[in-house]
Amino acid sequence: MYRLTTLMQPGLLAVQFGRVPTVGRRKAIKCEIPHTVARMVNLQYSFEAILHSFQQRRSRVKTPGVSCRFLFAAVGCAFVSFTGLAIAAPNQYANEVMADQPIAYWRLGEAPGQSVAHDETANHQDGQYSAGGITLGQPGFHGGDTAALFDGVRGRITVPNSAVNNPARITMEAKVRWDGPTDLQQRILEKESFAGTTQYGLSVMPDGHVHVELRMRSGSGVPPANSMGFVARGSETHIAATYDGLAIRIYLNGALDSTTTINTTPTDIDTKWPHTPPDDPEVALAIGDRIGIIPPDTRHRTFNGLIDEVALFDTALPENRIRAHFESQMREFQYATKFVCGVSSGSIVAPGSYFTAINVHNPSVGTVTYKKKFTVAAPGKPGPIRWQPDQTLRSDEALEIDCPEILRGTSATATAQPRFAKGFVVLESPSELDVVAVYTAAGSAGRVGTKEVERVPKRVVQGGQGKSD
Repeated sequence: MYRLTTLMQPGLLAVQFGRVPTVGRRKAIKCEIPHTVARMVNLQYSFEAILHSFQQRRSRVKTPGVSCRFLFAAVGCAFVSFTGLAIAAPNQYANEVMADQPIAYWRLGEAPGQSVAHDETANHQDGQYSAGGITLGQPGFHGGDTAALFDGVRGRITVPNSAVNNPARITMEAKVRWDGPTDLQQRILEKESFAGTTQYGLSVMPDGHVHVELRMRSGSGVPPANSMGFVARGSETHIAATYDGLAIRIYLNGALDSTTTINTTPTDIDTKWPHTPPDDPEVALAIGDRIGIIPPDTRHRTFNGLIDEVALFDTALPENRIRAHFESQMREFQYATKFVCGVSSGSIVAPGSYFTAINVHNPSVGTVTYKKKFTVAAPGKPGPIRWQPDQTLRSDEALEIDCPEILRGTSATATAQPRFAKGFVVLESPSELDVVAVYTAAGSAGRVGTKEVERVPKRVVQGGQGKSD
């Protein structure tokens, strides 16, 4: 039996692993949780396990948002009891990146003092932070978590050479805040073919142009490409560069900036796999600087500023996917629900009592915090707009917004609540919600005369423009 105590809503998950002979041996459990989830989940847990078996097996237990691999001697039956789980709202930017199956994705959201830059994919391309030159836990960019600040002098993250980080085609992507030039190009990331020669690299030049280098497997050496536009100094910039075998394309803030054709026939990027030794530091990948290990390098190419959300893909992502990554940072879901509340004398709507109940449900696996405002529709003119305190719903929780709350929220003072009001309750959420409105009305006799239920459609608000689904 397993007992997992976390911060999740009450429930019980039973997992049948299969029937096996029992020999009464105890075995340890190893639970590996993806780092994306580990940062989203406050995992205060304890395991109590009795494993009965005679041979080693491997299985996987999946819970919402969490994947645990258990190394165990085959188990008869296990029960996992959840007593509560707190998960941050799903990260839209990370979701978009992961949807395109990166070969490596470093969010650089580790806390100060951590030494490992975790890869969020299943490829385990973890990197090692240098002892100095990098400050972790810095405020990140919207759509992400915290970021890493590089001092422009000596900080780097080193990722060992592997089969995974030797793609023939590539997309390199990151969000940066460039804090100004040093006297050399500043590496966002670089992998070397051998000491001093770039296999693939993404940099910012002293004049603010993006610089891309790729070493071809045959023919054209290390052809570079530069952006037409500039990286803004001191501001967030989303940068991506792709190579499809023929051309390098550079994107700034989701838009295609430039296309540089470097081959007339499809040509692969040089690879250092297989390689002897496999983890040769000379051909490692570096984030925030060049490797420059052999020979010892006294001229670093360290980035000066914040780096966040670094991703590698083994294909050239199309323009619409690059744009989707960028735009996901600004996306919210908006729900505008009509309300009619209070007692009408008949001057605006038919005389009687009107009631609106708006039910809001969080269907996601994570906790969602959404904004709420009441906007009054007055005859012939706009009414007041009243912002309300943010509301939080944990996974699968629901609440109701009713007329007493709406009438209180639309009034200027607590003592001057209107007897009747109509308008909209507007919810703005980073994640989708279920919003259903129930309308009832009663005549002078006090009996319900009408009832209507309406599911409120979502509107995707992106870059300040509302788009209904």
